[in-house]
Amino acid sequence: MNKIQNIKVLFWDIDNTLLDFDAGAEDSMKQAFADLGLEFKPEMFDVFQEENHILWDKIEKGELSREDLPYVRWQIILKRLGLKADGVAMEHVFRSYLHNSAVPVSGALETLEALAGKYIFCAASNGPYEQQLNRLERGGMRKYFTHCFVSEKVGVEKPSLRFFEKCMEELPGIEPEECLMIGDSLTADIAGGHAAGLKTCWYHPEDAITNEKLRELEQQADYRVEKLVDLTKKL
Repeated sequence: MNKIQNIKVLFWDIDNTLLDFDAGAEDSMKQAFADLGLEFKPEMFDVFQEENHILWDKIEKGELSREDLPYVRWQIILKRLGLKADGVAMEHVFRSYLHNSAVPVSGALETLEALAGKYIFCAASNGPYEQQLNRLERGGMRKYFTHCFVSEKVGVEKPSLRFFEKCMEELPGIEPEECLMIGDSLTADIAGGHAAGLKTCWYHPEDAITNEKLRELEQQADYRVEKLVDLTKKL
């Protein structure tokens, strides 16, 4: 296994890299439905994932602002499910549960502990600032991070070049090529990090992708791991 050389800073994505966003979102959706008197069925979460992915793709591309998300996400999902409820109220309740969701991805804590002290750790995440910090804290991970760069606080979303430039401004004396961006998203993490001059490592525990556009983005990843603990062998 080829070693990753000359790295001083590790940029970590949070959702579905360190913390299992899908598990937390499904549980939050169940609880929000219960609070609003709606029946939840497991297949409904598939609709959430599909529509949420589309919306965050638009946010990454600048076609939708994160501030607009509460006014469109659950309206779209509920309509697809054929349910009637207050979408803004649903968003509020859903976020209140998601705020405290902290299910570690398999191997995340062990990997952070093994690499702690050897590198500067920076979180690099899209999403609400306080929510992401709280989830890292509850997941037992916040203590490892020197910097937490979250889009709400940074002012721009990954994969914007400006997001990574503003991160680098907080790391004087560090060059982009001395940083490794680790994440599950080919668009936000890999393409974004690559464009900013960072080394990139794609965390992808599933089978190879078949989408042609994503396959092209995959080529921008300098490294790939199927298990986070494999990073301890590469670094």
